[in-house]
Amino acid sequence: MFKVKYSLVVSLVCFCCIAFSQQKKDTLLLNEIDITDYRINKSTDNFSQTKIDSTSQSAFLTSTMPQLLLQQNACLLKSYGQGNIASLGIRGSTAQETAVLWNGMNINNPMLGQADISLLPVGFFNTISIQKGALSGYWGSGAMAGVLNLQSTPQQTKGLTVLASTSYSSMQNSTQWLSVNYAESKLSSSTKLLSDISQNKYQYYKNTDTSLIKQTQQHAQAKQFALMQDFAYKLKANQQLGLHLWVQDADRNSPYTTSDLLQQNANQKDWIFRSMFDWKVTKQKVIFNTKLAFFDEMLIYNDTTTATYTNSNFKTFALDADVQYQVGKCFALGGGTSNMFSVANSPNYLMQKRMLKDALFENISWNSNNNFFIANIYARQEVFNSITFVPTGGFTTTLNIFKWLAWKTNMGTVYRYPTFNELYWNPGGNLNLKPEQGHSEETSLQVKQQIKKLSIAFTGTIFSRDIHNNIMWLPGSGGNWSPVNILQVWSRGVETNTEITYKSNRLKTSLNVLTNYIQSTSLPAPDNGLYLQMPYVPMYSGSAILFVEYRNWTLRGAYTYTGYRYLSTDNYSYLSPYTLLDIRIARTFTSKNFILNIFAEVNNALNEYYQSITQYGMPLRNYKAGLIIQYHKPINNNRT
Repeated sequence: MFKVKYSLVVSLVCFCCIAFSQQKKDTLLLNEIDITDYRINKSTDNFSQTKIDSTSQSAFLTSTMPQLLLQQNACLLKSYGQGNIASLGIRGSTAQETAVLWNGMNINNPMLGQADISLLPVGFFNTISIQKGALSGYWGSGAMAGVLNLQSTPQQTKGLTVLASTSYSSMQNSTQWLSVNYAESKLSSSTKLLSDISQNKYQYYKNTDTSLIKQTQQHAQAKQFALMQDFAYKLKANQQLGLHLWVQDADRNSPYTTSDLLQQNANQKDWIFRSMFDWKVTKQKVIFNTKLAFFDEMLIYNDTTTATYTNSNFKTFALDADVQYQVGKCFALGGGTSNMFSVANSPNYLMQKRMLKDALFENISWNSNNNFFIANIYARQEVFNSITFVPTGGFTTTLNIFKWLAWKTNMGTVYRYPTFNELYWNPGGNLNLKPEQGHSEETSLQVKQQIKKLSIAFTGTIFSRDIHNNIMWLPGSGGNWSPVNILQVWSRGVETNTEITYKSNRLKTSLNVLTNYIQSTSLPAPDNGLYLQMPYVPMYSGSAILFVEYRNWTLRGAYTYTGYRYLSTDNYSYLSPYTLLDIRIARTFTSKNFILNIFAEVNNALNEYYQSITQYGMPLRNYKAGLIIQYHKPINNNRT
């Protein structure tokens, strides 16, 4: 097995050398480099995607990623409260089955197997999108249901651009965000800073024996400071070097619950350092990318009520390289290697633990001359600790029937390797765990039509995902919880995405409606033979976002619905459905080099009482106001 693996590496290197040697030294494909990992392009083109538009992103510069994703309602979001821990699931998956990518690198915590969505500043990223489907063949372990794709790159507009935002809310939260971008002919730089000092004194309802009593949250204070620095330097018109740095420090109190029995004085501190170096080259028929990354993260949890203190840390070294070669007008080959080495320390491990992951991935794509039919076959082979070998792969097809109608289909195998905690936690870790494995299929119809000033886009998707050896923590000997491969989970459903846009000289308005129907069930229960819904997965959910822009005024309203969510696999207890309405109004003022935007928001305008996770009350109606100012100074062309 290993001889085959390393022979493939040698073949890949030879393939790269041959591909480059076939190009003339003076042959250039692009004057302006804008190269991304071919896997990002393929997953964007061939899988269901919800892309966060620039208007929505600008509205959340001083808000959190959970707030943004909750409004979109394209995925399952679980939150412990405003500014606190939040996790992401797609199509009935767990957070461990959803990968978070930063510039093509998986940043899920290898100890927990998931990423804390609340520690992802919205304003740090140029593009934010959610891709759904069998993406393990592209991104490896954990991308079973889809990925949250985050891209941060320097601006390409030449000159100096400064963007600053500040806001204050009725919860006594103060947030400041700053972005400084500079670009010239060869060098471009982007510096982003975030300061968030939040008291999170929001009102919620507390349970009593007879009724609900309105309370003010007193133990959810949070401080967060973050810096992201992106550099790009063009060695030539077809070569670019990049450097990306991400430093973050967060200190958060765990919010009090709605029950007196669960009150704990707990605090969590997170320290994050992420760095990445990349080199991108394009030739007439070849695109080559390589990335080298180092991550160092620490989590300190302290609960004085239960005298619990843990200090966990991990370091990850990663090397990723891929190449795409255009054989002819219609045929392309791609492939690469991904290597990741993680070291983890925790008081609950008997000793320092290590994990080595080596992977090879391949891609074959074919595109007819008129784009009528597009096919893509992909595969990935991954080895963990030089012992466990996990192959995966799949295919996608796109049939552009008419200019206004397309039919897409994809099918593939998926998997997730156990986390550090699942393997080594003491007491309870299980070294005999098998990887979660299964298959995923989906098909979708896309309709796009332009009628004068009115445009209509509709996507309807049917999907199915069947997972075996699903890992669940259960009480074991001595009362200690331990993970076991016990469940088979079948998720299936229907999604729709409808967008209607109207544009005139002074008026622009759009309506975006998303609906989700998801059945995520375990094997029939032996006592009743019923398929029971998995915990915290709503069967029905959806959202509608209305945007109106008239002259210098904008109005944005977001309405979301989340259905019943069961709290256990027996479907006995549940959380009630809830609807949220958020309204934002803004006014823009412009001058020669400045743009000033003043905004005001009402969140949860209907004053809905709801819980994302049981016993954790979420904020009732609250308010926020702030401003965004932008300054741009172009470079004098005579000097460049």
